[in-house]
Amino acid sequence: MKVLLTKRFLAAASELSQEDRIAVDASLSGLLATFGRPHAHAGRSVRPLKPPVYELRASLALRVVFVLEGDVLKVDFVGDPSAMRDYLRNRR
Repeated sequence: MKVLLTKRFLAAASELSQEDRIAVDASLSGLLATFGRPHAHAGRSVRPLKPPVYELRASLALRVVFVLEGDVLKVDFVGDPSAMRDYLRNRR
């Protein structure tokens, strides 16, 4: 399994503060080690939204959304919970 960072994610991540980027990097660094192991998900704050779409909590105010496509975790969004809801409503 591998992780793919989309252009949308990279653009949004570039606008984050240094502290938020560190939180996102830390949460993504353990994603491959824990994804697919439900008991480990709780520790990494991975939550299924509407499979194949999942949420990863980077901090209390920051969420990362990724999509499982085959053996690829496609990281497509980072933002606060209200922006995440808007993204999910308009996701194509």
